[in-house]
Amino acid sequence: MVKFQRKVAVGDIDTPVGTLFVKRYNVHAWRVLVASLGQPSPAVRAFMAAAALAERGFGVPPVVAAVEYRRAGLCMRSFFVTRAVTEAETADVRWQALTRRAADRACRHARRALARALGTLFRALHARGVYHADLKDVNILVRGAPEAPELVLLDLERVTVGPAPSLRRRTKNLVQLERTLGRLASRTDRLRILVAYLGPEAERAVRRRWAKRVLRAAARKERARRRPAPPVRRDTVSCTVVCQDEAGQIAGCLSSVAWCDEIVVVDGGSHDDTPAIARRFTPKVIHNAWPGYRAQKQFALEHSSAQWVLNLDADERVTAELATEIQRALREVPVPIDGFRIPRLVSYLGRWWYRGGWYPRPVLRLVRRAHTTWGGTDPHDRAEVPGRVVGMRHPILHYTYDDIADHLRSVDKLTAVAATQVPRGRRVGTARLIGEPAWRFVRAFVVKRGALEGLPGLFVAATDAFYTFLRWARVWERERRP
Repeated sequence: MVKFQRKVAVGDIDTPVGTLFVKRYNVHAWRVLVASLGQPSPAVRAFMAAAALAERGFGVPPVVAAVEYRRAGLCMRSFFVTRAVTEAETADVRWQALTRRAADRACRHARRALARALGTLFRALHARGVYHADLKDVNILVRGAPEAPELVLLDLERVTVGPAPSLRRRTKNLVQLERTLGRLASRTDRLRILVAYLGPEAERAVRRRWAKRVLRAAARKERARRRPAPPVRRDTVSCTVVCQDEAGQIAGCLSSVAWCDEIVVVDGGSHDDTPAIARRFTPKVIHNAWPGYRAQKQFALEHSSAQWVLNLDADERVTAELATEIQRALREVPVPIDGFRIPRLVSYLGRWWYRGGWYPRPVLRLVRRAHTTWGGTDPHDRAEVPGRVVGMRHPILHYTYDDIADHLRSVDKLTAVAATQVPRGRRVGTARLIGEPAWRFVRAFVVKRGALEGLPGLFVAATDAFYTFLRWARVWERERRP
């Protein structure tokens, strides 16, 4: 997952033909749904724009397909699929890399070449009747030799092709670049972009008028954005993460909660670099020999200090949208509310699992610290609060298993723990060993529509049934021992 927002989500996937990027456009409002009647979807618009731009000689990602789903003529969702642009980076990343090595003469020449290339691109777009409504640095990829960079356009659904853009639109495109890349560029470099845009034949007075026009428009934008807003106070929030041997996951988890007032990491005794990586994000990294899932999370809760506690596992991520939703929710929380349930979206077998019973499965993860204790039985621990619990809309992203082998290892580990929580003397008969696993399979594959996922859905349903079978088989085995 590269981008996850209400309006659009972008992800990449490795396939036998190489890496593909998939951009999903969501219908986020009724007005958008109604407006789609009789109109091409954003994916189709991007497809058409890519063809028009390529015909005019502009660089675009290699297009694979545009897919749209409609019901009664209304576009429910659409997907734009492209191949990856190899050995390319966004204009802001390339510019920062060249700026950091400003002492290098070759880098200085490369920066000048990039500035001229950007100005030339904007000039060519406008001369050929192309207008891009969001022509900022992150929507331009740069590849090729530093002295002769090739530019590739992104966000193609924002492109319109027709008569030459108006003066207002031309100015808007220059202002977009000024407010993004311009913040990283020197005054001379910004002037190079403008000179390349206007062409060598433009007189000094014309360049001066354009420079003033762009700077005034950019200043108006900045003033509008920086209008002082009344200070907003919210309750403080700690993020607690219990982990062990999670060096490959912990950095992604902690970087997604950098906005929290406090991060508490409790390590159960890692043999890898998990504690060292965690200390890059927080000084509060505590070692506590693994006492079990429930006890370890209670320990982490007791060592947090904020009014609210967000509990995460190392293989989970908080999206920017969820972070915003949490911060808004904590501005004014009514006293009866003690917690928030958050849905989880699981990434597994190359897809996001909306079926099979894996979504939304909301879990109580954001709790009022003073009113919370950890209950449940290992490995299915849970936060318990006396007050009211409400739900949130945006999900936690859960990167649960690396592959099938990792999934089976996890099943083996979790069933061993779950079996120890069953009281001794429990009888295990045919209903437990056959009936319950069979129902779990039917529920996941049929009731929860895992069948719509094809073979991966079959595997998930079978694994769900096997988990139940293996848990009771371990209990049956234990009870037969002398």
